[in-house]
Amino acid sequence: MTARVIKRMSLAKASIVVFVAVALLTSAFMVKMTQGEALPANPTDPTAVPHYFGPWPNWVVSPATAPDATVAITGDGSGATATALVGATPGGTGAVTGITITNPGSGYTFATVTINGSGTGATAGATVTVSGTVTAVTVNAAGSGYSAPVVTISGGGATTDATATAYGGVDTIALGSPGAGYQMPTVDIDAPDDPAGIQARAHAEFDLGTGALTKILVDEAGSGYSSAPNVVVRDGTILDPIRDNPGTGATGTATLKILSVTLDTFGAGYTSAPTVTIGAGTGTGSGAGATATVNSGGVTGITVTAPGSGYVAAGGIKKFTDDLPGLCDPAVAGSCPDWHTTPNAKYIPLGVPDPKNYPDPTGRLIKADEYEIALVQYRSYFSSSMPQGALVRGYVQLETPANAGISQHFPLTNERLDGTKVPITKGDGVTQWFAVTPPQWLGPTILATKNKPVRVVFRNLLPIGQPGDLFLPTDSTLMGSGKGPTMPMVAPTDNGTVMDAVRNPVCTEWPKPIDCFLDNRATLHLHGGTSPWISDGTPHQWITPADELTDWPQGVSVRAVPDMTGVDTGPRDGIETFYYTNQQSARLMFYHDHAWGITRLNVYAGEAAGYLIGDDTEKALINSG
Repeated sequence: MTARVIKRMSLAKASIVVFVAVALLTSAFMVKMTQGEALPANPTDPTAVPHYFGPWPNWVVSPATAPDATVAITGDGSGATATALVGATPGGTGAVTGITITNPGSGYTFATVTINGSGTGATAGATVTVSGTVTAVTVNAAGSGYSAPVVTISGGGATTDATATAYGGVDTIALGSPGAGYQMPTVDIDAPDDPAGIQARAHAEFDLGTGALTKILVDEAGSGYSSAPNVVVRDGTILDPIRDNPGTGATGTATLKILSVTLDTFGAGYTSAPTVTIGAGTGTGSGAGATATVNSGGVTGITVTAPGSGYVAAGGIKKFTDDLPGLCDPAVAGSCPDWHTTPNAKYIPLGVPDPKNYPDPTGRLIKADEYEIALVQYRSYFSSSMPQGALVRGYVQLETPANAGISQHFPLTNERLDGTKVPITKGDGVTQWFAVTPPQWLGPTILATKNKPVRVVFRNLLPIGQPGDLFLPTDSTLMGSGKGPTMPMVAPTDNGTVMDAVRNPVCTEWPKPIDCFLDNRATLHLHGGTSPWISDGTPHQWITPADELTDWPQGVSVRAVPDMTGVDTGPRDGIETFYYTNQQSARLMFYHDHAWGITRLNVYAGEAAGYLIGDDTEKALINSG
């Protein structure tokens, strides 16, 4: 990498960090969303009526506040592990209130406990049992029908028997009373007894005529239940109930299958493995079985001697655990992460210019940096607290003969709402498009120079048809985001119901009618740039992807850069050209979408990237330190 590029990148990092931070604050809450459809079959049609709080939510809130305390056990043995419980005390929040041993290990005659994390001041001491202890219980048969399972550990020559608790997931929910009058029944199941467990989920089927339930089906068994949870049937949800004549009276009873056994005490004096019995106690259930493992020298108790404080990651998403993505130069080997080995790496690639010489009207050659940039739909991983990632749209530099030597040869795909990925091919429908790097949030960032123009060949490679509809809720009543120019502008009738066209306006259908403006429209606007109007990326200079079936394939102001011949072939080619003069001093700018009616949504979805202009004054400042 040349010294000049290194210096420019250092200044670029300083300039762009605020832009990155603001953009990531927005992106942290980007999630896969489900779009409401018009018109619903009835006022509670779950396939069409948006339910913002469930049972089919179209957004997700940040995770609940998470504890941030880890326990390390050292000594002359091995294998001991434990987890910390974090809560509140009169003196503050984030105190370590207890420590649970998850594996006592073996071979210990002494052990030291260290508590790490975001807090301070917590300490604890360990108890070691030198004689044989039960170190683990493995479930080898889940059984079924348990309401309150009881674990008994006996035999093995123990002087003190170990004790344990069985935890399970919901296997069935038996319908008791069917109730009556339900319009949209939802099923609530109590939270698990184990804080680390997963809450079970279920749904009800019902008779549309009488509103009586016919069955309750378990969708997700969950985990961490030491006894069968209570089941409540609601009409609507607790946050979004049916208020007019709701159904009542339905009941259900859950039972468990056994998934795990957690040791409460480890016993002592074992000379052989004891017998583990999982019984029904005073309830129901049968068929579960488990085996015990015995070792000597286990850590059998940990006592908190000082609770400390501050052991919590406030706000849900853990702060300061993920580095902000930095700039890298694909033209320099090893500068950008390799997607083969780190497929979810976060970074901001620089655009790699293709030096061009375009003649002016007198024949004089004018130097320019040219880029071929495409718009695609992909999944980005913003935070380790959000491992599921978020569906976004953004820019990527295409592989061309000029940059093939430095390209990572990434095969481009469009990811859809259902998680499937569709290869992006060229006009022949067979040849794969490749990119210099995988698409990255805020990339590719363009480094430009004062008075040296930048030229861009822009390709809209978003999905076409129904998959091209935006995954964010779209208010189609705003001009340019709904009705096309030939659709009658008739005010909808307000009937006070989700069935009317006020709540379900025209062009919110999925797929959209052919005479609506589509959601996969896009253009490029250099924010703050001094650009000719034909290359300004105005709201009416948008294009749709090639071969999109629409009456409106491009905006009325789309113009090709006159001397960039051999690129634009017509209004349905999905290609646009831009010319940025860069006749202005050094500054940080960005290029982003500006499509009429949906600019706010497209930029929020990720259609934005950095653009920096340098000049001689900036170089002098850098060179002088």
